[in-house]
Amino acid sequence: MSHAAVALPTRLAERPEEPLIDSRLVLGWFALAIFGTIVGPVMGLLTSMKLDDPDFLGGISWLQWGRVRVVHVNMVIFSTFTPAMFGLMCHAVPRLTGRPLWGKKAMWAALAFLSVWTLTGPAMILTGHLQPMEAAESPLAGDVMLSLVFVCVSVSVLMTVALRREKKLYVTLWYWVASLVWTVLNYVLGNFIMPYVPRGTTSAAMNGFYLHDVVGLWITPAGVGAAYYLLPASTRTTLFSHRLSLIGFWALAFFYPLNGVHHYIYSPIADWAQTIAIASSMMLILPVWAFCVNMWGTMRGQWSKWAGPGSHVLKLTMLGAVWYLITCFQGPTEALRGMQALTHFGDYNVGHAHSAVFAVFVIWGLAAAYFCVPRAAGRHLWSDKLATWTYWLEIMGFSIMFAVLSVSGLQQGAMLQSGQVPWIDTVDASKPLWLARTFGGTLMDVGLALWAVNMAMTVKRGRPVTASDPSAGATAPLAAAQN
Repeated sequence: MSHAAVALPTRLAERPEEPLIDSRLVLGWFALAIFGTIVGPVMGLLTSMKLDDPDFLGGISWLQWGRVRVVHVNMVIFSTFTPAMFGLMCHAVPRLTGRPLWGKKAMWAALAFLSVWTLTGPAMILTGHLQPMEAAESPLAGDVMLSLVFVCVSVSVLMTVALRREKKLYVTLWYWVASLVWTVLNYVLGNFIMPYVPRGTTSAAMNGFYLHDVVGLWITPAGVGAAYYLLPASTRTTLFSHRLSLIGFWALAFFYPLNGVHHYIYSPIADWAQTIAIASSMMLILPVWAFCVNMWGTMRGQWSKWAGPGSHVLKLTMLGAVWYLITCFQGPTEALRGMQALTHFGDYNVGHAHSAVFAVFVIWGLAAAYFCVPRAAGRHLWSDKLATWTYWLEIMGFSIMFAVLSVSGLQQGAMLQSGQVPWIDTVDASKPLWLARTFGGTLMDVGLALWAVNMAMTVKRGRPVTASDPSAGATAPLAAAQN
């Protein structure tokens, strides 16, 4: 296969009086991400514990299962993953464009809006003020704040790219520009138009479109763009194939918006729409394989760096890539009618959702923090041991959780398909597996807590990087041109 090796652009700003990167802005975004990474997954752990014991916290109305689960989903998307990506953008976009961010005040305003939403949005949901739409539960006031966040960030990034000094447009910018434009449009559809669509199959189809595009047109392109930046930057090598990355980009752009209806197989929605959704879901294997070939191609001759000391960014980036391959084989096959009949109403779907959002994209958010926070603070990572513990706790915890949910889902589906088993018997059969799921989730949350402590202590007590430090090029904010 022919391909072009493309290095990350390295031109720095020409005006020495204006720093290329606003380190305070980068640290601000990751501080918000740290808060969301603690609170959001803890909400998920409470949700799991309430499945184990429905009476747990049962006397507290605002901690009922349905509300806590909604807060968990919304916070992981908008308070964990999203600010981590914005923090990486504030570091990477200036380096990829060769100029400081345009409209920094808009970025600071976005940080303020998202911080307010992170404190008030979940509180509104927990008190029962919400919309009955998946990933769009935040009431109108929250919708306005999140819309302003994405508009402000989009304007800043798009103007920076438009006025760039580096003429080549690296693939990360393709993904990030598209993700921001798509999300502004999709969020308006899901939160300001969809609530007024008449209930029925039309509303269901639009909800499937919106929900899947939150994942497919925001989380996925933002995360893939981040991986395309983090891997070459952490290995200090060129990307295996720019052409292959753009094939993946256009395949994602064409096929992902068409597959939302695969959530409603065997529903009253037109059969031809379901078939198109299934076909487009299968075609999503193409951009995934293109991405994974690019990742492994870039790693040729670089595996010694993966095994070397201090390679936490590289390890997490490749860990996410492995789970991306697993998840995006599971997802398309899950859309097939026979597989959907077996798995749709069980835990199998829950395992798939967590493997996508957590095991791939939240893991890449952790990698982005390991990459950006030491550079923005001008300090070395506080503890390599804590980073290693985080890495292995996430692997062990999520592997347990994913395996348990997959087995539980298949078991539930088989029992229901027999036609002889009452639904409550599937619940009783799942209880031991749910306990194992809670154990795995606890390991994951402990790992995230260690990561949060490591990030905070890096900023506060990490060893300062000096010009004479032989590793300064690897950690100083602007010292390494290949970053």
